[in-house]
Amino acid sequence: MPAEHSLKTASMRLLAARELDAMAEQDAFIGLQSSTRSGNANMDRSIRDTVAGVIRWQRYLDFLISEFYRGDSSKLEPSMRTILRIGIHGLLFTRQPDHAVINETVEAAKRHVRQGAAGLTNGILRGVTRRREALPEPKGSVSEVLAIKHSHPSWMVKRWIELFGPEKTEALLVYNNSRPTYGIHLTGDSQKARMALKASEVAFEGSVWMPDMVRMRSVQPLIRAGWFREGRAFVQDEAAALVVEFASPVEGSSVLDLCAAPGGKTAQLAQRVGSSGSVLACDVQENRLNLVRENAERMGLEQIGTVARDARDVDTEWRQAFDLVLLDVPCSGLGVLSKRADMRWRRDLQIIKELVVLQRELLEAAATCVKPGGLLIYSTCTIEPAENELQIEAFLETHEEYTREPIQESFPEQWVTPAGDYFSLPFESGLDGAYAARLRRQ
Repeated sequence: MPAEHSLKTASMRLLAARELDAMAEQDAFIGLQSSTRSGNANMDRSIRDTVAGVIRWQRYLDFLISEFYRGDSSKLEPSMRTILRIGIHGLLFTRQPDHAVINETVEAAKRHVRQGAAGLTNGILRGVTRRREALPEPKGSVSEVLAIKHSHPSWMVKRWIELFGPEKTEALLVYNNSRPTYGIHLTGDSQKARMALKASEVAFEGSVWMPDMVRMRSVQPLIRAGWFREGRAFVQDEAAALVVEFASPVEGSSVLDLCAAPGGKTAQLAQRVGSSGSVLACDVQENRLNLVRENAERMGLEQIGTVARDARDVDTEWRQAFDLVLLDVPCSGLGVLSKRADMRWRRDLQIIKELVVLQRELLEAAATCVKPGGLLIYSTCTIEPAENELQIEAFLETHEEYTREPIQESFPEQWVTPAGDYFSLPFESGLDGAYAARLRRQ
């Protein structure tokens, strides 16, 4: 059968299965593997939702497979497991009729696995529907039960229970599995932009904290309307945007933005310092700096300069040269798991330990670039203490020239820690997880 004809006649679940298996084979991040997309907007959206949902819920789905499969489910071939995950996800986490989910999954099994896979697929999916109101429950310790039930790694849940307790941990797990809301930063006249959104009947709600931002369930309408291409908006969670508010850049000041790509905070900084100020955006990856440059060009922010460099390799000319240095370090990303369905499976304690070392090196280098009397902002998108407040406490112990500085009163006080840092905990703030510390050089 020609490939083009095969693609046109393939079901959404078959295409999702192909994408999931291709991602697993290539160890690709979600969204990067799109060769099996259909070309139909509605079907493509369903494929995206299915792929993300199956990845997000895969541990719980595997638990159910092990309960309904008569045998050792660990020996199932990968393609068979993928089909079963897709089918059970369709039954439990979508509004589609059971018969449609079962029939389409069975047909997908015939093509994705083999003809003989239809019987096993049909049997397990019908078993799930019969016991929908009394599905098997995981057993074990509190952390293990929560990890399976809410589909997270065991080490992660155990760690959060130690930090937040079981009730708050479960609230965090529920939040991570909820449908994400996307923050949209509007450029130019935000009031006119809102009027344009309403006129286009695009669903959104205004940000409580940022007057030039809105929240949307889907960014596809703005993509189709060319808003991002024309520089009228860019995607940025409010939690990330609040880092710049926490930094409070002064008009006319010189700013160094380290680890800057893709450039959302860079644009914010440039708008705050104005045409009389300057922002130098530094990132180790040249191709990611192109995103910063494109964003700056679309928004007409000529005060933004860029340089590709490892931020640990400080240029001599940068030493004590900037009024404000923003260091948005590479981190575990444990604050953005609601948007990154695959991130939870790509992190472990060893990676966090390695990141802590890298962050410490970056912080040491960034500290040399701040003018006497200037400000250093350290920020992450994680809720992990080792990458956040513990990192700052260790830094201050060896740098007497720096002290923590409290934020101005206008900043939302519920997100200011007793130490004076900014911390957004997703299930409490309703935003991504984020952290920032203000360090003033004496």
